Amino acid sequence: MGALFSDLGFIRWPMTFSLLAVIALSAWSGWRLLFAGAPADMRQKAWIDAILFWGGFAVVSGFLGTLVRVIVAAQRIEASGAIETVLLWGGIKVALLISALGVMILALAALSWFVLQLRWQLLAAEEGAARA
Repeated sequence: MGALFSDLGFIRWPMTFSLLAVIALSAWSGWRLLFAGAPADMRQKAWIDAILFWGGFAVVSGFLGTLVRVIVAAQRIEASGAIETVLLWGGIKVALLISALGVMILALAALSWFVLQLRWQLLAAEEGAARA
């Protein structure tokens, strides 16, 4: 697994940061909404929406990493004149893995966002009904 992480290249750092941001924001927002009894205010909603932002950032980073990897592979093929098929597909596999990782982080972020957004809306509805 460590070799795979290093194979991701420079893009592993923004992808890792995105994953950690999604996890931290989900945990923080989840704790506040489910256990701390936080009000359904716009500040809390902003924290929840940040989860979706970092998931989207992971996808963009993943596609950027894939593009860079494919360009580097094309340059190496062009420079060598010929390359073995196994090496070519090994490089493409790693390039596509970067995008797949970004999409998985977005899926986690979207699921977390949906659950927390639903909870926030239910709290807002309860607070609105209590005021009326």
